[in-house]
Amino acid sequence: MRILTLILAFYSLTAFALPKREYISDARMGDVKDYRIGSEWGKNRVTTAMIKGESPAFVRAVSATAKMPKGGTAFYLGKFGDAHIIATNHHVCPTRTYCSGDYASFPVLKKKFKVVGFYITLPQIDLTLLKIKVKEKEEAALMAVGKNFSFKKDVTKGMDLITAGFGIGGNPGEVLMVNQDSDCKVYSGDAEYRFMADPDNMNPGTYKAWSFAHSCDISHGDSGSAMVERSTGDVVGIVWTGKLPKSKEVQTSEALIHLLENPTEAIWEELAYAVPSPKIAEVLKMVLGDKHLAPETRTAIEAVLSDP
Repeated sequence: MRILTLILAFYSLTAFALPKREYISDARMGDVKDYRIGSEWGKNRVTTAMIKGESPAFVRAVSATAKMPKGGTAFYLGKFGDAHIIATNHHVCPTRTYCSGDYASFPVLKKKFKVVGFYITLPQIDLTLLKIKVKEKEEAALMAVGKNFSFKKDVTKGMDLITAGFGIGGNPGEVLMVNQDSDCKVYSGDAEYRFMADPDNMNPGTYKAWSFAHSCDISHGDSGSAMVERSTGDVVGIVWTGKLPKSKEVQTSEALIHLLENPTEAIWEELAYAVPSPKIAEVLKMVLGDKHLAPETRTAIEAVLSDP
Protein backbone atom coordinates (compact mmCIF):
# COMPACT_ATOMS: atom_id res chain seq x y z
CA MET A 1 0.00 0.00 0.00
CA ARG A 2 2.85 2.39 0.83
CA ILE A 3 4.39 1.75 -2.61
CA LEU A 4 1.07 2.45 -4.33
CA THR A 5 0.66 5.68 -2.35
CA LEU A 6 4.12 6.87 -3.39
CA ILE A 7 3.46 6.03 -7.03
CA LEU A 8 0.13 7.84 -7.04
CA ALA A 9 1.75 10.84 -5.39
CA PHE A 10 4.34 10.82 -8.18
CA TYR A 11 1.53 10.61 -10.76
CA SER A 12 -0.21 13.62 -9.20
CA LEU A 13 2.93 15.76 -9.21
CA THR A 14 4.16 14.85 -12.69
CA ALA A 15 0.74 15.41 -14.25
CA PHE A 16 1.61 19.12 -14.18
CA ALA A 17 5.14 18.78 -15.60
CA LEU A 18 5.85 21.30 -18.34
CA PRO A 19 5.65 19.64 -21.77
CA LYS A 20 8.05 20.16 -24.63
CA ARG A 21 6.56 22.10 -27.53
CA GLU A 22 5.77 19.72 -30.36
CA TYR A 23 5.06 22.33 -33.01
CA ILE A 24 8.36 23.88 -34.10
CA SER A 25 8.61 26.91 -36.38
CA ASP A 26 12.44 27.10 -36.58
CA ALA A 27 13.42 26.05 -40.14
CA ARG A 28 16.52 24.31 -38.85
CA MET A 29 14.34 21.79 -37.04
CA GLY A 30 13.55 20.16 -40.38
CA ASP A 31 17.18 19.40 -41.26
CA VAL A 32 17.52 15.65 -41.85
CA LYS A 33 21.16 15.55 -40.72
CA ASP A 34 20.07 16.41 -37.17
CA TYR A 35 17.72 13.40 -37.04
CA ARG A 36 19.19 10.64 -39.22
CA ILE A 37 20.30 7.36 -37.64
CA GLY A 38 22.39 5.05 -39.83
CA SER A 39 23.51 5.68 -43.40
CA GLU A 40 20.12 6.38 -44.94
CA TRP A 41 17.16 8.58 -44.15
CA GLY A 42 14.46 5.93 -43.93
CA LYS A 43 11.35 8.10 -44.03
CA ASN A 44 9.17 7.88 -47.15
CA ARG A 45 5.95 9.67 -47.98
CA VAL A 46 2.85 7.51 -47.67
CA THR A 47 0.93 7.41 -50.95
CA THR A 48 -1.81 5.20 -52.35
CA ALA A 49 0.68 3.74 -54.83
CA MET A 50 3.29 2.81 -52.21
CA ILE A 51 0.73 1.10 -49.97
CA LYS A 52 -0.13 -1.42 -52.68
CA GLY A 53 1.77 -4.64 -52.11
CA GLU A 54 2.85 -3.74 -48.57
CA SER A 55 2.25 -6.05 -45.62
CA PRO A 56 -1.03 -6.00 -43.69
CA ALA A 57 0.93 -4.69 -40.66
CA PHE A 58 2.23 -1.78 -42.72
CA VAL A 59 -1.15 -0.91 -44.25
CA ARG A 60 -2.94 -1.06 -40.91
CA ALA A 61 -0.28 1.03 -39.15
CA VAL A 62 -0.35 3.90 -41.64
CA SER A 63 -4.15 3.78 -41.88
CA ALA A 64 -4.52 4.12 -38.10
CA THR A 65 -2.17 7.13 -37.89
CA ALA A 66 -3.60 10.62 -37.39
CA LYS A 67 -2.22 14.15 -37.44
CA MET A 68 -2.88 16.46 -34.51
CA PRO A 69 -3.43 20.07 -35.64
CA LYS A 70 -1.13 21.73 -33.08
CA GLY A 71 1.72 19.38 -34.03
CA GLY A 72 2.42 15.73 -33.33
CA THR A 73 0.92 12.37 -34.19
CA ALA A 74 -1.77 10.10 -32.71
CA PHE A 75 -3.07 6.64 -33.51
CA TYR A 76 -6.38 4.84 -33.14
CA LEU A 77 -6.60 2.12 -30.49
CA GLY A 78 -10.16 0.98 -31.12
CA LYS A 79 -13.71 1.19 -29.79
CA PHE A 80 -14.11 0.41 -26.09
CA GLY A 81 -17.71 0.27 -25.03
CA ASP A 82 -19.19 3.27 -26.82
CA ALA A 83 -15.91 5.22 -26.89
CA HIS A 84 -13.49 5.51 -29.80
CA ILE A 85 -10.04 6.13 -28.28
CA ILE A 86 -6.82 7.51 -29.74
CA ALA A 87 -3.41 7.70 -28.07
CA THR A 88 -0.74 10.37 -28.33
CA ASN A 89 2.02 11.82 -26.14
CA HIS A 90 1.55 13.87 -22.98
CA HIS A 91 3.62 16.61 -24.57
CA VAL A 92 1.40 16.63 -27.68
CA CYS A 93 -1.83 17.01 -25.65
CA PRO A 94 -0.80 18.03 -22.11
CA THR A 95 -4.16 19.39 -20.93
CA ARG A 96 -7.87 18.99 -21.56
CA THR A 97 -8.23 22.47 -23.06
CA TYR A 98 -5.17 22.12 -25.31
CA CYS A 99 -6.67 19.42 -27.56
CA SER A 100 -10.41 19.44 -26.93
CA GLY A 101 -12.32 20.47 -30.04
CA ASP A 102 -9.39 19.68 -32.34
CA TYR A 103 -9.74 17.24 -35.21
CA ALA A 104 -7.54 14.16 -35.55
CA SER A 105 -6.99 13.73 -39.30
CA PHE A 106 -6.37 10.28 -40.82
CA PRO A 107 -4.94 10.92 -44.31
CA VAL A 108 -4.99 7.31 -45.55
CA LEU A 109 -8.66 6.94 -44.59
CA LYS A 110 -9.34 10.50 -45.78
CA LYS A 111 -11.33 11.16 -42.63
CA LYS A 112 -11.08 13.41 -39.60
CA PHE A 113 -12.73 13.09 -36.21
CA LYS A 114 -13.34 15.66 -33.51
CA VAL A 115 -11.68 15.24 -30.11
CA VAL A 116 -14.58 15.23 -27.65
CA GLY A 117 -13.03 13.71 -24.55
CA PHE A 118 -9.81 13.85 -22.55
CA TYR A 119 -9.29 10.86 -20.29
CA ILE A 120 -5.83 11.21 -18.80
CA THR A 121 -2.28 12.43 -19.38
CA LEU A 122 0.73 10.73 -17.78
CA PRO A 123 4.24 12.17 -18.25
CA GLN A 124 6.03 9.10 -16.85
CA ILE A 125 4.79 7.13 -19.88
CA ASP A 126 4.38 10.27 -22.04
CA LEU A 127 0.83 9.23 -22.84
CA THR A 128 -2.48 10.98 -23.33
CA LEU A 129 -5.71 9.10 -24.07
CA LEU A 130 -8.43 10.95 -25.98
CA LYS A 131 -11.97 10.22 -27.16
CA ILE A 132 -13.00 11.07 -30.71
CA LYS A 133 -16.51 11.42 -32.13
CA VAL A 134 -17.23 8.93 -34.91
CA LYS A 135 -20.45 8.80 -36.91
CA GLU A 136 -22.05 5.38 -37.15
CA LYS A 137 -21.55 5.22 -40.93
CA GLU A 138 -17.81 5.81 -40.48
CA GLU A 139 -17.22 3.31 -37.68
CA ALA A 140 -16.52 0.27 -39.83
CA ALA A 141 -13.62 1.84 -41.75
CA LEU A 142 -11.99 3.16 -38.59
CA MET A 143 -12.50 0.05 -36.47
CA ALA A 144 -10.95 -2.10 -39.22
CA VAL A 145 -7.56 -0.42 -38.61
CA GLY A 146 -7.65 -0.05 -34.83
CA LYS A 147 -5.11 -1.88 -32.69
CA ASN A 148 -4.52 -1.60 -28.97
CA PHE A 149 -1.15 -1.63 -27.24
CA SER A 150 0.29 -5.14 -26.87
CA PHE A 151 0.52 -4.78 -23.11
CA LYS A 152 1.90 -8.27 -22.46
CA LYS A 153 4.59 -8.17 -25.14
CA ASP A 154 8.10 -7.07 -24.21
CA VAL A 155 10.34 -5.62 -26.89
CA THR A 156 13.39 -7.71 -27.75
CA LYS A 157 16.80 -6.72 -29.00
CA GLY A 158 16.88 -6.56 -32.80
CA MET A 159 13.08 -6.52 -33.19
CA ASP A 160 12.27 -4.95 -36.58
CA LEU A 161 9.89 -2.00 -36.39
CA ILE A 162 7.58 0.22 -38.42
CA THR A 163 6.74 3.75 -37.38
CA ALA A 164 4.57 6.31 -39.17
CA GLY A 165 4.08 9.97 -38.33
CA PHE A 166 4.16 13.59 -39.41
CA GLY A 167 7.70 14.51 -38.33
CA ILE A 168 9.18 17.61 -39.97
CA GLY A 169 12.57 16.07 -40.80
CA GLY A 170 12.88 16.40 -44.58
CA ASN A 171 9.14 16.97 -44.62
CA PRO A 172 8.28 20.69 -44.91
CA GLY A 173 4.68 19.88 -45.83
CA GLU A 174 4.26 17.73 -42.69
CA VAL A 175 2.64 14.91 -44.64
CA LEU A 176 2.41 11.33 -43.40
CA MET A 177 5.78 9.55 -43.59
CA VAL A 178 6.67 5.95 -42.73
CA ASN A 179 9.90 4.19 -41.83
CA GLN A 180 10.66 0.48 -42.12
CA ASP A 181 14.28 0.57 -43.31
CA SER A 182 16.92 -1.96 -42.27
CA ASP A 183 18.13 0.26 -39.42
CA CYS A 184 14.69 0.62 -37.82
CA LYS A 185 14.86 -1.83 -34.91
CA VAL A 186 15.17 -2.20 -31.14
CA TYR A 187 18.67 -1.62 -29.75
CA SER A 188 18.15 -2.02 -26.01
CA GLY A 189 18.18 -5.51 -24.53
CA ASP A 190 15.25 -7.89 -24.17
CA ALA A 191 12.70 -6.21 -21.85
CA GLU A 192 15.37 -3.64 -20.90
CA TYR A 193 13.62 -0.40 -19.93
CA ARG A 194 14.96 2.75 -18.31
CA PHE A 195 13.27 5.69 -16.63
CA MET A 196 15.21 8.45 -18.37
CA ALA A 197 15.31 12.18 -18.97
CA ASP A 198 14.75 13.67 -22.39
CA PRO A 199 18.07 13.74 -24.34
CA ASP A 200 16.71 16.17 -26.95
CA ASN A 201 19.09 19.16 -26.89
CA MET A 202 17.04 21.10 -29.44
CA ASN A 203 13.65 21.03 -27.73
CA PRO A 204 13.90 19.19 -24.38
CA GLY A 205 11.06 18.14 -22.12
CA THR A 206 11.27 18.61 -18.36
CA TYR A 207 10.26 15.15 -17.18
CA LYS A 208 11.43 11.53 -17.31
CA ALA A 209 9.63 8.65 -19.01
CA TRP A 210 9.99 4.88 -19.27
CA SER A 211 11.91 4.04 -22.43
CA PHE A 212 13.42 1.48 -24.73
CA ALA A 213 16.06 2.40 -27.32
CA HIS A 214 15.53 2.09 -31.08
CA SER A 215 17.21 3.26 -34.26
CA CYS A 216 14.26 4.39 -36.38
CA ASP A 217 14.51 7.81 -38.00
CA ILE A 218 12.11 10.13 -36.18
CA SER A 219 11.88 13.91 -35.92
CA HIS A 220 9.86 16.59 -34.16
CA GLY A 221 6.23 15.97 -35.09
CA ASP A 222 6.55 12.17 -34.88
CA SER A 223 5.82 12.29 -31.16
CA GLY A 224 2.83 10.11 -30.39
CA SER A 225 3.48 7.65 -33.23
CA ALA A 226 2.93 3.95 -32.66
CA MET A 227 5.95 1.64 -32.54
CA VAL A 228 4.82 -1.44 -34.47
CA GLU A 229 6.57 -4.79 -34.69
CA ARG A 230 7.10 -5.34 -38.40
CA SER A 231 6.46 -9.08 -38.52
CA THR A 232 3.29 -9.20 -36.38
CA GLY A 233 1.82 -5.70 -36.47
CA ASP A 234 1.75 -5.60 -32.65
CA VAL A 235 1.87 -2.11 -31.09
CA VAL A 236 4.89 -2.46 -28.81
CA GLY A 237 5.18 1.16 -27.71
CA ILE A 238 4.77 4.85 -28.45
CA VAL A 239 7.42 7.30 -29.70
CA TRP A 240 8.43 9.99 -27.24
CA THR A 241 11.88 11.48 -27.99
CA GLY A 242 15.44 11.06 -29.23
CA LYS A 243 18.93 12.47 -28.84
CA LEU A 244 19.05 15.61 -30.98
CA PRO A 245 21.01 16.60 -32.89
CA LYS A 246 22.39 13.16 -33.70
CA SER A 247 26.05 12.35 -33.24
CA LYS A 248 28.02 11.17 -36.29
CA GLU A 249 28.86 8.20 -34.08
CA VAL A 250 25.50 6.63 -35.02
CA GLN A 251 25.11 7.93 -38.56
CA THR A 252 26.49 4.97 -40.47
CA SER A 253 24.90 1.57 -40.72
CA GLU A 254 28.27 -0.06 -39.99
CA ALA A 255 28.49 1.80 -36.70
CA LEU A 256 24.96 0.74 -35.81
CA ILE A 257 25.66 -2.91 -36.54
CA HIS A 258 28.74 -2.73 -34.34
CA LEU A 259 26.72 -1.07 -31.56
CA LEU A 260 24.04 -3.75 -31.74
CA GLU A 261 26.65 -6.50 -31.48
CA ASN A 262 28.79 -4.67 -28.91
CA PRO A 263 26.40 -2.65 -26.70
CA THR A 264 27.65 0.48 -24.93
CA GLU A 265 25.97 3.39 -23.13
CA ALA A 266 25.68 5.08 -26.53
CA ILE A 267 22.48 3.03 -26.92
CA TRP A 268 20.97 5.14 -24.13
CA GLU A 269 22.63 8.41 -25.12
CA GLU A 270 22.62 8.73 -28.92
CA LEU A 271 19.58 6.95 -30.40
CA ALA A 272 15.80 7.42 -30.28
CA TYR A 273 13.41 6.34 -27.53
CA ALA A 274 9.88 5.01 -27.13
CA VAL A 275 7.72 4.02 -24.17
CA PRO A 276 7.17 0.22 -24.05
CA SER A 277 3.64 -1.16 -23.93
CA PRO A 278 4.22 -3.25 -20.75
CA LYS A 279 5.23 -0.09 -18.85
CA ILE A 280 2.15 1.69 -20.17
CA ALA A 281 0.02 -1.12 -18.73
CA GLU A 282 1.89 -1.02 -15.43
CA VAL A 283 1.32 2.70 -14.90
CA LEU A 284 -2.30 2.61 -16.06
CA LYS A 285 -3.03 -0.18 -13.55
CA MET A 286 -1.44 1.88 -10.77
CA VAL A 287 -3.54 4.90 -11.72
CA LEU A 288 -6.69 2.83 -11.15
CA GLY A 289 -5.74 2.86 -7.46
CA ASP A 290 -6.48 6.59 -7.30
CA LYS A 291 -9.87 6.96 -5.58
CA HIS A 292 -10.26 10.44 -7.07
CA LEU A 293 -10.10 9.19 -10.66
CA ALA A 294 -13.07 10.39 -12.73
CA PRO A 295 -15.58 7.58 -13.40
CA GLU A 296 -15.40 8.08 -17.18
CA THR A 297 -11.60 7.86 -17.07
CA ARG A 298 -11.69 4.76 -14.88
CA THR A 299 -14.11 3.04 -17.26
CA ALA A 300 -11.97 3.89 -20.28
CA ILE A 301 -8.71 2.72 -18.70
CA GLU A 302 -10.26 -0.51 -17.47
CA ALA A 303 -11.65 -1.19 -20.94
CA VAL A 304 -8.34 -0.49 -22.66
CA LEU A 305 -6.45 -2.70 -20.20
CA SER A 306 -8.93 -5.56 -20.47
CA ASP A 307 -8.72 -5.68 -24.24
CA PRO A 308 -6.78 -8.85 -25.23
